[in-house]
Amino acid sequence: MIDRHTYLLLQDVIRREGRSFLQYAGESFPWSTSRDGAALDAIRKLIQEEQDGTAVLSRYLHKNHLTPPYLGAYPSYFTSYNYLSLDRLVPLLIDHQKSHIAALEDDLSGIPDGEARKQVQQLVEMKKRHLKELEALARPAAA
Repeated sequence: MIDRHTYLLLQDVIRREGRSFLQYAGESFPWSTSRDGAALDAIRKLIQEEQDGTAVLSRYLHKNHLTPPYLGAYPSYFTSYNYLSLDRLVPLLIDHQKSHIAALEDDLSGIPDGEARKQVQQLVEMKKRHLKELEALARPAAA
């Protein structure tokens, strides 16, 4: 049984992750050239994997007879980042990824041991792996 505090925290996690900058970037059509195809494909893969991770957490709530949250709109300041080139977008994605990892790790401190904690820990691990992949994408641009 999920206690109320954990339930509210999981709703916040789903909402935050469902409306992350990475998710927005997938819908805002980054500007790219034909040379950027591999990098763009890699970013799309990360976007899909994070969508799937959030869906797993939503299904976990359903399994426990709890309603996942309404995601709402993306933060309005994200609209300043439409149609960015990948060399400008990737560093922003890295910064946002780091802040989401920190927020999730902070959330973990409020979740007692158990399945809910395991679910959030899996998101943290995935996002850390994605951070490394984004950082690898940024290296060639910096060279």
